[in-house]
Amino acid sequence: MTGKLRTHAAVERAEAERERAERKRAAFEAFGRRVRSLSADCGGGPTNPSASVGASPGGASSGSPSPGGLRSGSPALGGALAAGGAAASAASASAESVREAFGETVLPLADPDSLHEAVADELSPDIAAALSPASGGFSPESKAQLVARADERVAECRLLADALATERDALGAVGDKLDRITEWVSEADETPLLQLGFEQLRERHDRLEAFRETCDELARERQSSLRETVHDDASPTGIRMREVRRLLYADFSDDHPVLADLARLDSVLAECQRSVRRHLCARV
Repeated sequence: MTGKLRTHAAVERAEAERERAERKRAAFEAFGRRVRSLSADCGGGPTNPSASVGASPGGASSGSPSPGGLRSGSPALGGALAAGGAAASAASASAESVREAFGETVLPLADPDSLHEAVADELSPDIAAALSPASGGFSPESKAQLVARADERVAECRLLADALATERDALGAVGDKLDRITEWVSEADETPLLQLGFEQLRERHDRLEAFRETCDELARERQSSLRETVHDDASPTGIRMREVRRLLYADFSDDHPVLADLARLDSVLAECQRSVRRHLCARV
């Protein structure tokens, strides 16, 4: 066999995607920490109500016209308006801080380029709408939902990374066996069959048959593993290996690179066997 085995390319892809999943897991962990540190105060009176009594830009007393042309009927009303404006400003600032946190942690690893689309894709469309500048708020409920969803994404990324590590290790084991077989075939081809005696030819035929049985066994194991599901010890959720491989090799020339290599190698081994049999028959 000539050319690079598809299995080796699959190992490289699985490891690259595993590393990407680990980076995204770390990004969601960082995002979750930043969201937890933000305030989600939706309102309430000022910490020191007396500080706003009778306060106005011009130092006017209570009852004087405000800059907007409104007359505050009492000091308490002026304080309530100030507190309400401060709470709205704080909520808006917190929502903006969430968007900034997402942009600095998760966005660089997301598929969509725009922040709104990335939030919708990585978290949920509802969360993306709640965090849009037009929503103008960041309630405790929104914060709790964000923290919970960030934790879910951490678990999902960890589960995906584990599944990809399982795939990488399985591919590596198959690749090692394929390498040993192809190396033996290459070395054997250096000796012309005409230089081999009858017993040597029979031994080569038997060795080729054993290699073909190995290919059949590996193909059966590979097909059986498609039905496996990788689970997270901390939760009942799981991810199907069939789905992992479908996404992993979407742009490969073969959807199942290992099975393609095994079929190709078995074809080479079968041709070698036919050549050996022709020489065996000629020696009888």
